[in-house]
Order: sequence, then structure tokens, then C-alpha cells
Amino acid sequence: MEFDVPDMSCGGCANAIKRAVTSLDPAATLEVDVPVKIVKVTSTLAAGQLIEAIEAAGFHPSPRG
Repeated sequence: MEFDVPDMSCGGCANAIKRAVTSLDPAATLEVDVPVKIVKVTSTLAAGQLIEAIEAAGFHPSPRG
């Protein structure tokens, strides 16, 4: 799953998102492209659960595609 995260601006933001997602799914893998503001997640969680986790970290993701 891929998400646009327009308010992600630095490595600290990326780490906060990674921590939020892996706290729910420790097996999740993330690829974060800060300059393009895209987060790719491989997880068994539903997209809605991932969005909620990222929002809880203070960001505003939207699904890509």
C-alpha cells in the first residue's frame, strides 16, 4: 500500500511514522521517500488501520492510486 503524506518533511517524521506502524504490526516493512512525501507499507493490516496509525503520529496520509 502507498500513501501520500504531505506534512512529512524530515527523517524525524519518517521515523515517527515507522514507529507508529510497527507498533501495530511489528512485521511491517516501510519504504519512506521524504522528498516525494510517499510511504510504502507492506503489512497484514488494512489500509484504514495504517491510516489511523499514521494519523495518531500526527500526520495526514491519503491512499495513492
